[in-house]
Amino acid sequence: MGWGDRVPGPPPRRRPRFGSFLWALLPLLTWGLLAPVPFVHAAIRLRTVGLWAVAAVYVVAWALVGPAGILVQDPELDEAVAAFSQLGLVVAATANAFVLRGRVFQPPEVGDPAVTAALAARERRQRARAVTASDPSLARELRIGRPDLPREFDDGGLVDVNHVPAPVLVDRLGLSQEEAARVVEARERLGRFGSPAELEVYAELPDTTVEAVRDRLLFLGD
Repeated sequence: MGWGDRVPGPPPRRRPRFGSFLWALLPLLTWGLLAPVPFVHAAIRLRTVGLWAVAAVYVVAWALVGPAGILVQDPELDEAVAAFSQLGLVVAATANAFVLRGRVFQPPEVGDPAVTAALAARERRQRARAVTASDPSLARELRIGRPDLPREFDDGGLVDVNHVPAPVLVDRLGLSQEEAARVVEARERLGRFGSPAELEVYAELPDTTVEAVRDRLLFLGD
């Protein structure tokens, strides 16, 4: 097994909850009174320029031909035209809300290979940490935290800061060459690190840098 995380097959697709149906039916159930609400909510949740544009279109349409819209309240406008305009808003908004429903209520990890791979790697790191805690000898035999050595066990990306060379700190943890050099120098001076906090103190790494890779750090003894 190589260092890279293997991507497992995506989990079964979850069915949207009943509440998502009510969300999509808001324009119909309120006869257009809340027609823009699903689209504003979708734009806030998914944060895309396209959805903000769609939400703006429905807000304008609601202001013009909604239940209290400018055109509907115009006494000179034919009642049939006003009614059909409002019906068009309700039908269009409901149909578009059902189209968006899957995107808005689909959990972010479903169908996203990158997130699926990251979650799988996190689980492998947890299993590998359990091995190092319960059986350090086995952990050394499996070379947990040593991507610089040939091995078959996939530990999900752990890095044994007490033993890996500087290039691994750069490649696997994203440290700069200067930061990696400080880690190696401090390690040689101290003998070993015992915690992420010691990296901040003795290797003078910024706390933000340490926090960003904390989940991958491993501190094994000899």
